Amino acid sequence: MKPLAHSAIEKPSAESAPLVIGYSGGGDSTALLLELALSGRNVIAAIVDHGLRQGSAQDAARAAAIAREAGAAAEILTLAWPKGAKPAQQAARRGRMAALAAFARSAGAHAIALAHTRDDQAETVLIRLAAGSSWFGLAGMSAAAPAPLWPEGRGLTLRRPLLGVSRAALRARLQAADASWIEDPANSQTHYARVRARRRLTEWADAGLGVARWAALADRLAPQAAALDQAARALIGACVRFEGPTALLDPHGFSDAGPDVQRRALAALIAAAGASARPPDEAALDRVLGAPEQGRTLGGARLRPRKGLIEIGRDPGGVAGRSGAPGVAPLDLPAGEEVVWDGRLALKAAEPGWRAEPGPGGQSPLLRRGNHLESLEDASKSGAVAAYWVVRERIAHLLWR
Repeated sequence: MKPLAHSAIEKPSAESAPLVIGYSGGGDSTALLLELALSGRNVIAAIVDHGLRQGSAQDAARAAAIAREAGAAAEILTLAWPKGAKPAQQAARRGRMAALAAFARSAGAHAIALAHTRDDQAETVLIRLAAGSSWFGLAGMSAAAPAPLWPEGRGLTLRRPLLGVSRAALRARLQAADASWIEDPANSQTHYARVRARRRLTEWADAGLGVARWAALADRLAPQAAALDQAARALIGACVRFEGPTALLDPHGFSDAGPDVQRRALAALIAAAGASARPPDEAALDRVLGAPEQGRTLGGARLRPRKGLIEIGRDPGGVAGRSGAPGVAPLDLPAGEEVVWDGRLALKAAEPGWRAEPGPGGQSPLLRRGNHLESLEDASKSGAVAAYWVVRERIAHLLWR
């Protein structure tokens, strides 16, 4: 099976780290697995069993067998859910990505390969359009991007080597190679948005609104999305300084930028300082930009004026908990292993038994070992815990294009 002309698979090197592929056993991921195996890469097929339907364990075992037959190592990652739980699609996707990220890190991999195709790109654009996405979202997926979860995906890259290849081309190549794969029963269930989008694209193909048209739209918007992220990073560099986890924004210089750039930069600042899984929506950002001197909480962050600047830091109530909402849970610190507390602070304990827990003010944790309690500053000075803030790293993760 010759390599696909449009594949973006890296050439192997003698000391290259393993590459984890999110493998389902389906046609697309099997085509990617065979491509990677032919390239000579050290490939590990990570098969996530969501455990949400009868027969999923058997399908996972079959996928592992296909992967091993192709010459790749295989690992089945089984997700655990509370008894009787029926997680939503979003929770299942997050669980899958978290499992892949944890496995990739444990395997020493720096990247996770996914088998998204040109068809998947078109479906993504159509789904986002139906959901009311801005033009930025219609730029679709990229061939390389940071792993989307934070902090689970920190330092990991998602690669989509087949994003320029059609699903039909992959199936034709698999058939020519007499390869076997698993057909996912979910591909025929119309309560999934992606299945509905797939059918619409097929129906609209004769009118010129098929896969090629929607994927081309993403191609045209991608450079503009990259330019927006670049401008937002430059704006933060020019108008924001950091004091530990807190951002201090100069509203005068900030307002000189265009509204799209301001929103994009502000969204990243709030999400990073507020330890939020996703940035605020456009309407909320416009309210902040319309009255930047007004104090408020938004997206887990607290914004307030400070000597002509706007201070953007963690909302203390979000750390301690309020109105029945839980605060940040205590975090055990395994000795010698770096973990991230509240999405903002990287911690590594020199000895076992340490735990980070919410401290007064919400910005820094307290460090506990048994009955002994220390401030972050004291624990750092003594060498018991190494610590550094990763707020700026999170901003770079959000403004990656």
